[in-house]
Amino acid sequence: MRWDLLEKIEVLDKGRRSGARRSFHGLEDFFDEHYPGHRVVPETLLLEMIAQAAGVLVGYADKFQKEVILAKISEAKFPVQAEPPCMLLVEARLEEAREEGAWVFGTVKIKDQVVAEARMLLVRMDKVAGAPEGPVVFSDKFLKHHGLTGPGPERA
Repeated sequence: MRWDLLEKIEVLDKGRRSGARRSFHGLEDFFDEHYPGHRVVPETLLLEMIAQAAGVLVGYADKFQKEVILAKISEAKFPVQAEPPCMLLVEARLEEAREEGAWVFGTVKIKDQVVAEARMLLVRMDKVAGAPEGPVVFSDKFLKHHGLTGPGPERA
């Protein structure tokens, strides 16, 4: 995953919720082009953070055996802009899970202030078409970075 936006996964409650955090200092290169002169964390990155926290929650249910991909955002709200420097707290809660995927609801907060919330559909798939050999989403590097246990060599 090119944009691993979660610094640390702090909560992983199987089948219920996940929680993570991410700091932005305002020095990241994308701030130079996004609203020049008024640095805010782009809403697309806030959604991606929710999707990543939700993906870990859904992937953890089957020990990261399958890829978990964002399929749909049914609703999203951004009541307040996230201005750096800031520590963002991301939470994803499982609403409905099935073998083929799951509906999740996620929030991004600065302290107790919600800066983003979204309801998303994530799908599970064996392999991403056209992708290089091995897992795309839950690579060994990603799992190791976050201290998650994967299924081991038989996964590839």
